[in-house]
Parts: sequence; structure tokens; C-alpha cells
Amino acid sequence: MVGQGRSLRTQVLVFAGALAYLGWGIADVSLASGFVDPVRNIRPQDEALYSSISIGMAERGEWLTPRFLGRLAFVKPIGAFLPAALSVKALGVSEWSLRLPSLLAGAALLTLLWHWQGWGAMLLVAANPLFFTLARRNMTDVPVLLCVALTIHLWPGRAAVPLALGILIKSVAGAVPLLFLRKDWWRVAGAAAILVAPWHLYQLLGGNGDWYWKEHILDEHLAWGLATPKNVSSESHSWFYGVRAWAIDPILCLSLPLAIYQARKRYEELAWLAASVAVLWAFGYRNATYLLPVFAAIAVCLQAPWWAGVLVLGARLLSGQISHAPPEPVPPLAVLKEYARLQRPNGLIVDGVADEFVAATLGLPRVQYVLPGDARTMVRTNVDFVGRGVVAPAFTGRPAPFETVIVTGDLQQVIDAAPGRDFLAPEARLGTLRFNSHRVALRSGNWAVALATQR
Repeated sequence: MVGQGRSLRTQVLVFAGALAYLGWGIADVSLASGFVDPVRNIRPQDEALYSSISIGMAERGEWLTPRFLGRLAFVKPIGAFLPAALSVKALGVSEWSLRLPSLLAGAALLTLLWHWQGWGAMLLVAANPLFFTLARRNMTDVPVLLCVALTIHLWPGRAAVPLALGILIKSVAGAVPLLFLRKDWWRVAGAAAILVAPWHLYQLLGGNGDWYWKEHILDEHLAWGLATPKNVSSESHSWFYGVRAWAIDPILCLSLPLAIYQARKRYEELAWLAASVAVLWAFGYRNATYLLPVFAAIAVCLQAPWWAGVLVLGARLLSGQISHAPPEPVPPLAVLKEYARLQRPNGLIVDGVADEFVAATLGLPRVQYVLPGDARTMVRTNVDFVGRGVVAPAFTGRPAPFETVIVTGDLQQVIDAAPGRDFLAPEARLGTLRFNSHRVALRSGNWAVALATQR
């Protein structure tokens, strides 16, 4: 094994170096900024979603039940939110504290790859732009990748704990090693199931059982995972992932045949690569972030020399493909921060989701979204959001968590019905609307806020 004989002190130094590399300037990176899909320029919206849920958990002390804008949110298991919630509770609300668990996971993964496979694999993963971005965001991709890699590396003796943690972070994505690791399969899987079961049973048998079953099991796992949901892109799986893999890391793409050849006698590494590729086609919903395990598996299989990793990482740092400078924030962020400083009790209604749900992380008393009734907004779910009042066709003023989303193309109608709410919208759109009880008071970056004149 590559890592045999490496001292604990050296591993600590490698971890510290990886932490510094990934964490430099992270506090200046705005939530949901940058792009995780370089082809369609899609921002990491999930970061704001997970951050809002984690902040709410810390504020309420409700550590086992995730909520978004007041309503139950079983979009991921508890492991996706609890680490960030604990970090926020200990360190306060900040971009840095929300991202600390993912940052630590990224540094730990690089250290593990160095210990397990050597400098080449570690540096090639560190040089991957998708890994660099996701390790600096409060998202599940890097933590679950660490759990999967640990499960493979420790199988079977101590694999149950990282396997269970991966499942509690990202459900079936954490269970990928079960697809190809065979020795003591039932023992490891059974031990992991015992660790995973309590939270799921708590939700299923408690007062949230119906919602948990419909959203977490039927929607997230079956409708969005295995079925064929409404995807943003109409491309085929092959074209979607091929184009994005090449745009993100052409070097690892070109290295794929060599990686397969070099790993031809190493079953575990080659099987991990095959399973990671197969999972892309098994999941009905397409997402560029799902490529991260494929890139990591290629680097592990490749056994590249240390100097190759240094050249790739150095070239990407010098060219700006990997940059510690803060990327462009979401467009309405400046005016949102200005509005948050006013500490108004009215509640804010946002036109669209150009803020990528960042408004839900700013400690505002209430945030609601107005969305058009298109196919993406009205996608069929097993949770009856309309019947429960979470998604409403018109504003009626019901208390949270009702009317989290107002589905209408007529913003004027909402403004007339909500004289006591503040509104965020593109400045050009606000200029076409009629205000009787509002004044447009805040403007920044083509976005503006209409403040209600009554509270």
C-alpha cells in the first residue's frame, strides 16, 4: 500500500497544507456564487438552500428535523445539514462557519488520497476545478466523496462507519461501495444500516412520517433518482456529461483510457470508476456535480507521478482556472444585504429565484418567492404542496410556512394584495408596475426593493 510507513506528523502537515489551499479567501466567497456547471453557467443554488436549513436548525435547536422557510424539507438526510448547523451554533452565522464541514472534508479527502495513492492522485484531484469549487461550498458532494473513499480504503474492517455517514449525508450516493465491494458485504451493510436507521425511523414513525415518506423516499429517491424527471437540459445523458466533463477537466478525460489500463489488476479502484460512471446513467436527474466521483476515481486509477500533478495544479493556478479570488455573487446580493441592514419586520417577497435562495439565509422575518407557473415550477410531486398551502396561486396573507411560493405571472396582483410586504425585483420590472402603498427605495446592480409604507 502506498501509504504504509507514513508518520502521523507528516499526515497532519499534509492536512494543514490542504486546508490552507482550499480555505484561503473562503470567507470572501458569497453564498451560491460561482458556477458548478460551466456549460450553462448554473450556480450552486443548493448551497443557499442547505445553509438556510442549517441556520434554522441552529436557531431553533431542532437538530433532527430540517425545515426551509418554515416548512418541512426532507430533500436530503440529516447529515446534509447537521454539521453546518453545529458549526453555526458554535461559531455564529457566516460563510466561513457554514462551509467549515465541507472544507474539512475536502482537506481530509486530499490527505487520504495522498496516504492511500500518493502525491499524483492527491494533486490531480486538488487541481480539478469542480472539486475546488465544491470543497469551498456548503454542499454534500465533497463530504460524501470522502465517506465513499474512506469506505473503499477501510473495507471491510472499519468501513461501516464511513458507509453510514455517507448514506446519512446523501442517501444512496453514499452507498455506492455496496455495488462492487464483496468481502463481508452483509456484515458491513448490516452494521451501517443499524447506524443509519434511527434517524429514518424517527421521522417515519413520528409526526412527520407522511411528509418524510412522500418527499424523501417517493420524490427524492424514486421520482428524481430512478425515474425520468423534468431536466433543465434536453440533452442525452451521454452528451450532457461528456460535454461537461471535457469543459471541467479535459486532462482527466484524456487520461481515462490510461487510467483503466493501469488499474486493470486493481479491482477496487477500477470498480469504483465503473460504478461512478454507471451511477450517472442510473439517476434520472442530470447534474454536473455528479461528475466529481468520476474525476476522483480516474485520479486514483491513474497512478500519475507527483510531477504530473504539480504541473497540472500549477498550470491551473497560473491560468486562473482555479482561483482563490471571490467569484461574481448572485445578482441581487448587494441590494439584499442593504435591505437586511434595515431590519424591517414586514417580510420580503422576491420576484423569481435570481437570488438562488440567498435571501432565505439573511435572517429576514419572512421570505416568499413569486414564480411563473411553468413546467419547472409546477412539476408533479408526491407531497401536495398546493393542497398544503405551501405553493399558492395567489397571495392571501396566511402565516408561515404557508405561501412559501406564490405561483403567478402577475406580480402586480401580488403587490396589490400585499400592501404590507416589501418586494425585490429587477429595477426595470418594478418600473412597469403601479405602487399605491410602496416606494422604491433601494437600488443596486439593476435590482431594487420596493418598501411598504406601512408595517
